[in-house]
Amino acid sequence: MTTIALEPRLWIPNLPFDEEEAVAAHPRQRGLPRSLVAWLLLPALAALVAVGVMYAAQTAQATALTYQIASLRTAKAQLLNTEASQAQRLQEVQSAGQVAQSATRLAMAPPSTWSVINPPATKTDPLTPVILALRGG
Repeated sequence: MTTIALEPRLWIPNLPFDEEEAVAAHPRQRGLPRSLVAWLLLPALAALVAVGVMYAAQTAQATALTYQIASLRTAKAQLLNTEASQAQRLQEVQSAGQVAQSATRLAMAPPSTWSVINPPATKTDPLTPVILALRGG
Protein backbone atom coordinates (compact mmCIF):
# COMPACT_ATOMS: atom_id res chain seq x y z
CA MET A 1 0.00 0.00 0.00
CA THR A 2 1.29 3.39 -0.87
CA THR A 3 1.33 6.19 1.59
CA ILE A 4 1.21 9.78 0.56
CA ALA A 5 3.43 11.98 2.58
CA LEU A 6 1.98 15.22 3.64
CA GLU A 7 3.79 17.95 1.92
CA PRO A 8 3.48 21.58 2.81
CA ARG A 9 1.27 23.52 0.45
CA LEU A 10 3.24 25.72 -1.82
CA TRP A 11 0.27 27.77 -2.93
CA ILE A 12 -2.25 28.96 -0.44
CA PRO A 13 -5.10 31.07 -1.73
CA ASN A 14 -5.78 34.32 -0.01
CA LEU A 15 -8.96 33.30 1.77
CA PRO A 16 -10.72 35.82 3.97
CA PHE A 17 -11.22 34.58 7.46
CA ASP A 18 -13.42 37.37 8.61
CA GLU A 19 -16.96 37.86 7.36
CA GLU A 20 -16.39 41.55 6.81
CA GLU A 21 -13.33 40.78 4.72
CA ALA A 22 -15.39 38.30 2.64
CA VAL A 23 -18.01 40.95 1.92
CA ALA A 24 -15.32 43.48 1.04
CA ALA A 25 -13.56 40.96 -1.21
CA HIS A 26 -16.70 40.31 -3.29
CA PRO A 27 -18.86 43.41 -3.48
CA ARG A 28 -22.48 42.60 -4.10
CA GLN A 29 -23.98 43.92 -7.30
CA ARG A 30 -27.46 45.22 -7.33
CA GLY A 31 -29.59 44.12 -10.30
CA LEU A 32 -31.73 41.31 -11.57
CA PRO A 33 -31.06 37.83 -10.31
CA ARG A 34 -29.21 35.60 -12.74
CA SER A 35 -32.14 33.24 -13.20
CA LEU A 36 -34.42 36.13 -14.19
CA VAL A 37 -31.91 37.32 -16.80
CA ALA A 38 -31.73 33.79 -18.18
CA TRP A 39 -35.52 33.63 -18.43
CA LEU A 40 -35.56 36.98 -20.23
CA LEU A 41 -32.87 35.90 -22.70
CA LEU A 42 -34.49 32.55 -23.41
CA PRO A 43 -37.32 33.88 -25.67
CA ALA A 44 -34.83 36.02 -27.61
CA LEU A 45 -32.57 33.03 -28.18
CA ALA A 46 -35.56 30.89 -29.16
CA ALA A 47 -36.65 33.51 -31.69
CA LEU A 48 -33.14 33.65 -33.17
CA VAL A 49 -33.03 29.88 -33.47
CA ALA A 50 -36.49 29.81 -35.09
CA VAL A 51 -35.45 32.46 -37.63
CA GLY A 52 -32.29 30.48 -38.41
CA VAL A 53 -34.20 27.24 -38.90
CA MET A 54 -36.77 28.92 -41.15
CA TYR A 55 -34.02 30.53 -43.20
CA ALA A 56 -32.25 27.19 -43.64
CA ALA A 57 -35.49 25.45 -44.65
CA GLN A 58 -36.35 28.18 -47.12
CA THR A 59 -32.88 28.06 -48.65
CA ALA A 60 -33.05 24.27 -48.98
CA GLN A 61 -36.46 24.48 -50.65
CA ALA A 62 -35.25 27.19 -53.05
CA THR A 63 -32.25 25.05 -53.99
CA ALA A 64 -34.45 22.00 -54.63
CA LEU A 65 -36.82 24.06 -56.77
CA THR A 66 -33.89 25.50 -58.73
CA TYR A 67 -32.70 21.99 -59.59
CA GLN A 68 -36.25 20.98 -60.55
CA ILE A 69 -36.59 24.02 -62.83
CA ALA A 70 -33.28 23.19 -64.50
CA SER A 71 -34.33 19.58 -65.14
CA LEU A 72 -37.71 20.69 -66.51
CA ARG A 73 -36.02 23.17 -68.85
CA THR A 74 -33.74 20.41 -70.12
CA ALA A 75 -36.72 18.11 -70.70
CA LYS A 76 -38.55 20.93 -72.51
CA ALA A 77 -35.56 21.53 -74.79
CA GLN A 78 -35.39 17.80 -75.61
CA LEU A 79 -39.11 17.71 -76.38
CA LEU A 80 -38.83 20.77 -78.63
CA ASN A 81 -35.94 19.14 -80.52
CA THR A 82 -37.95 15.93 -80.93
CA GLU A 83 -40.98 17.89 -82.10
CA ALA A 84 -38.90 19.78 -84.67
CA SER A 85 -37.34 16.59 -86.04
CA GLN A 86 -40.75 14.87 -86.19
CA ALA A 87 -42.28 17.84 -88.02
CA GLN A 88 -39.42 17.79 -90.53
CA ARG A 89 -39.85 14.02 -91.03
CA LEU A 90 -43.61 14.48 -91.55
CA GLN A 91 -43.01 17.13 -94.20
CA GLU A 92 -40.57 14.82 -95.98
CA VAL A 93 -43.04 11.92 -95.93
CA GLN A 94 -45.95 14.10 -97.15
CA SER A 95 -44.04 15.58 -100.09
CA ALA A 96 -45.37 14.72 -103.57
CA GLY A 97 -42.14 13.04 -104.65
CA GLN A 98 -42.11 10.82 -101.56
CA VAL A 99 -45.77 9.84 -102.06
CA ALA A 100 -45.10 8.93 -105.71
CA GLN A 101 -42.01 6.94 -104.75
CA SER A 102 -43.95 5.07 -102.04
CA ALA A 103 -46.79 4.34 -104.47
CA THR A 104 -44.34 2.93 -107.03
CA ARG A 105 -42.69 0.77 -104.37
CA LEU A 106 -46.13 -0.63 -103.44
CA ALA A 107 -46.89 -1.37 -107.12
CA MET A 108 -49.55 1.32 -107.35
CA ALA A 109 -49.91 3.12 -110.62
CA PRO A 110 -52.26 5.82 -111.87
CA PRO A 111 -55.35 4.47 -113.67
CA SER A 112 -55.13 4.10 -117.44
CA THR A 113 -58.61 5.58 -117.97
CA TRP A 114 -60.54 8.07 -115.93
CA SER A 115 -64.28 7.91 -115.39
CA VAL A 116 -66.68 10.31 -113.72
CA ILE A 117 -69.61 9.01 -111.72
CA ASN A 118 -72.65 11.28 -111.50
CA PRO A 119 -74.95 11.09 -108.49
CA PRO A 120 -78.59 10.09 -109.10
CA ALA A 121 -80.90 12.88 -110.24
CA THR A 122 -83.37 12.40 -107.39
CA LYS A 123 -82.44 14.00 -104.15
CA THR A 124 -84.49 11.81 -101.85
CA ASP A 125 -82.81 10.03 -99.08
CA PRO A 126 -83.25 6.24 -99.21
CA LEU A 127 -83.81 6.16 -95.45
CA THR A 128 -86.74 8.58 -95.54
CA PRO A 129 -89.43 5.86 -95.93
CA VAL A 130 -87.88 3.82 -93.11
CA ILE A 131 -87.83 6.81 -90.76
CA LEU A 132 -91.45 7.64 -91.61
CA ALA A 133 -92.50 4.02 -90.99
CA LEU A 134 -90.78 4.00 -87.61
CA ARG A 135 -92.51 7.19 -86.56
CA GLY A 136 -95.83 5.63 -87.34
CA GLY A 137 -96.72 7.98 -90.14
